[in-house]
Amino acid sequence: MVINLKNIKKNIFLLICLFFAALNFNLILKPLNLVTGGTQGLAIILTHLFKIKPSTIVLIINVIALIISFFLLTKDNTYSALVSTFAYPLFIKITSYIPELPLPSNLTVIFAIIAGVVCGITGGLIYKLGFSSGGITILNLIINKYLKIKIALINFVVNAIIIGLGYWSFGLKKALYSIIVIGIGSFIIYLILRKKSSFNETHS
Repeated sequence: MVINLKNIKKNIFLLICLFFAALNFNLILKPLNLVTGGTQGLAIILTHLFKIKPSTIVLIINVIALIISFFLLTKDNTYSALVSTFAYPLFIKITSYIPELPLPSNLTVIFAIIAGVVCGITGGLIYKLGFSSGGITILNLIINKYLKIKIALINFVVNAIIIGLGYWSFGLKKALYSIIVIGIGSFIIYLILRKKSSFNETHS
């Protein structure tokens, strides 16, 4: 049996990114109710409305999306989301036991910037490694494939809807802070994806 060290290395980096994304979720996004779109944004809203643990919500959304991906998308799409589907909610569960840090309301904009940087770095590296975060991302790919709508437009519309739900749940100020997180995160992801990745080189 041949062990592919390159794939092992990629998966280890993926798990590290997911762990820090979960830390960011439990230490900043969730305590401040910053609804940043995607699966984690829905998790914050549904946790607020129905008092369900966010790790449970993320797992349910991710598993449903993965099953749909298996039937409607390619094997590569499904495989790319497989680790994230189960590891991310697990890390959210584990890091939820870390005591919440005091986050003064007058410094929310600072924490929003920090959260945006972490979202951008972790998300950018996950995509750079050739993986998917799963969940809503999978559903966006399905809409793109069957309705021929550009991914950028789908992401914008879906995230706008989720942020709108966040505005309805937590108010205008939280929605504006959430937009800061998304803006910074998106810009950093763009910068990361512009650079050539050593993981995608032909040599091992």
